[in-house]
Amino acid sequence: MVDSTQNKSYFFDEEAGWGNRSYFTFFSEFNRPWKGLSYLESIIYIVLFLVSMFVNILIFYQIINIKSTRTVTNYFMCNLALADIFFTLTSPLIAIQRITETWVLGGFICHMMVFNLFVSGSVIIWTMTMISIDRYICINRPSSKKITPRMAIIFIIIIWIGGFSISSPIAMYFVIRQFPFGTETVKICTLIWPVSKVRISVVFTVFLCVLGFLIPLAILGVNYFLILKRFCKSRRAIASIKGNTLTKNKRHREARDLRVIQTLVLVVVLFLLMWSPIFIVFVLIQLDGMEDKMKMSSQMFIATLAIAVCNGCLNPFVYGIRNYRIKRSVLRCLLCRKRQRRIKQDNEPNHNQSVYAMSFTQNSSSVY
Repeated sequence: MVDSTQNKSYFFDEEAGWGNRSYFTFFSEFNRPWKGLSYLESIIYIVLFLVSMFVNILIFYQIINIKSTRTVTNYFMCNLALADIFFTLTSPLIAIQRITETWVLGGFICHMMVFNLFVSGSVIIWTMTMISIDRYICINRPSSKKITPRMAIIFIIIIWIGGFSISSPIAMYFVIRQFPFGTETVKICTLIWPVSKVRISVVFTVFLCVLGFLIPLAILGVNYFLILKRFCKSRRAIASIKGNTLTKNKRHREARDLRVIQTLVLVVVLFLLMWSPIFIVFVLIQLDGMEDKMKMSSQMFIATLAIAVCNGCLNPFVYGIRNYRIKRSVLRCLLCRKRQRRIKQDNEPNHNQSVYAMSFTQNSSSVY
């Protein structure tokens, strides 16, 4: 039997019907050469948690409460922000676990933390896919039936139901196991598949990667390629027309549509760069266990998970910078709150200040 103290992220045990079996620690790591690394990881996760929660709640609030932002695309973006919020909620728990090493959060959290990560992650992926489908229909098939707000809500509900269904095995098979470790006994939250003639871990991993990543990636790639192809064709046609024959409204519409596509492509590129590592590492963990190499470290899993959380921090900034309606609503909200604080701090407001406040509000409304 392999000595568990030889590896920081694996424990080993005999199991009836399975033989010598390895258990990946996922959120725990032992025998660290430098204890300070756990505190550094925790600080990173706490910072990501605070940033992601603030910006996603702000975007979610603006889309829900401002009628001008209630478009089909923004409904999907609102759902994306909600999924990012749920995904980020696990960050403080991960920070605690990296410091304590042994699992101290209880059995229910062990079941639900990873379940929440998989559900919200799948919702994020398929929401991005639906955004690409909606944009493709609006731009490449303008004469066909478009996705209505009611249809968007139905699709969002289906995405969440699908996420719960796909991730249900994770809730079932992530459990707490305890092992002797030196003079102590430690606990880890690990994935234990049932003994079977068929490797359930392989079936689930393939199913997860194909349905949860590769198919959405193919749909995203095809949709945005066709959209960009159409835009390139439209821009060449516009360039061949004399400037006087092209109306100002049409030029504005073309510029607006191009800005929307640039935004969506940017979001997808960031999404792919920040989500593909976690899928790759999850596959490598499965392969590592099957081949008894035991070379993977939980640090890789935690690092790629942090990259995925970063995606939730960046998405709202991309929307705020590139999406005019959302940016207008957010800036108006922040400026109005700032102005209200300044008025409250002034104990003796005069007539000129009141006039200035009215003028500021009118100018803000005219600009935005």
